Amino acid sequence: MKFRRETAKDDYRRTHELAAALGASLEPHGTPVSPLRKEFEETVAHALHANVSTEPPAGHTYPKRG
Repeated sequence: MKFRRETAKDDYRRTHELAAALGASLEPHGTPVSPLRKEFEETVAHALHANVSTEPPAGHTYPKRG
């Protein structure tokens, strides 16, 4: 069985790629949007902003080599 090894650098890069994809998928500023979509976008943006960190989340560890 093969295990995928992920470093902190890989995790950080993947997180920023996901954030960039989210930003690219949003409507341009000034475009009218429904209140439900606006609430969703604000919630997701707030969650991404709150979780920006170079440390793994609580309970998440990286596998030890060897």
